[in-house]
Amino acid sequence: MKKTWKVLLCMALIMTMLLGSVAMAVAVPSAEEQAAAENHHAIAGLVGLNNGRDLGGYITADGQYQVKHGLLLRTAKLADATDADIALLSSNYDIEKVIDLRMLPERLSKPDKKIPGAQTYNISTQTIPNIFAITGEDWLMMLTAIKSGVMDTYMTGMYRQLISDPMAIRGTQKFFKEVLSADGAVLWHCTSGKDRTGIEAYLLLCALGVSEDVARAEYLNTNVFMAEKAQANYDKAYKYTHSKWIATEFKKYEGVSESWLDVALTVIARYGGVDAYLRNVIKLTDDDFAQLRDMYLEPVASAAALAPAA
Repeated sequence: MKKTWKVLLCMALIMTMLLGSVAMAVAVPSAEEQAAAENHHAIAGLVGLNNGRDLGGYITADGQYQVKHGLLLRTAKLADATDADIALLSSNYDIEKVIDLRMLPERLSKPDKKIPGAQTYNISTQTIPNIFAITGEDWLMMLTAIKSGVMDTYMTGMYRQLISDPMAIRGTQKFFKEVLSADGAVLWHCTSGKDRTGIEAYLLLCALGVSEDVARAEYLNTNVFMAEKAQANYDKAYKYTHSKWIATEFKKYEGVSESWLDVALTVIARYGGVDAYLRNVIKLTDDDFAQLRDMYLEPVASAAALAPAA
């Protein structure tokens, strides 16, 4: 009889653990739901500054932790910010560092407006896409993109170089160095806050333990923020050319594409995947990963906290 009770007790404990695991899995929203939460993670109140969002709230793959709010911010260039935008960022966030990912000519032609108390770090991760530097393995990607249009062709080259070009690699290493050494919030941007900014956000979320599906959904959020501008580009181009193809090319310029991200991930796969790329190419150590997660993650409070905004 005692043996029977022990068996039943063990079975009850196992069932409780299994049910608890199922409940936890159900409580964690999908990648798309996480990306849509909190108005697509928008930095509320911005007027002139485009594509501004807070990476806070994204949940790690194990469902145990989420990114802290108010510490990891991404936007378009601060040259577009109004005085009200700067005041909002200054008062609502303790921004210690602004990382400008643009090339020197971009910075000179459209200088950033300064956020009081924040130090600017100019860290370019882009070189001009060079088709003559393409390896044999990349030609198929390029030929596929050419079929899709001029913008896809350009972006294919750019995304490939954002991962593999030595200058881009050094830039990403410097980006992580600044994120790791921050005492307050970090804001990073390029021109439109979508491609160079998006790649760094993708890698950072993965380094924090967020799944690649969630990091991809976050990357695609740009298309929500830039939808009106993209449509305006299409309408203007079509008005002057009466060509849907040309208008579509101009529309693409304001958004992002999964196919562009897939080019970057195809190159990353040659290094062994995102984790291997971060460790062996970007040179993040176990201590770096631990420090990033200690700095920017917090336990998920409750299932209710995970629910996407209505």
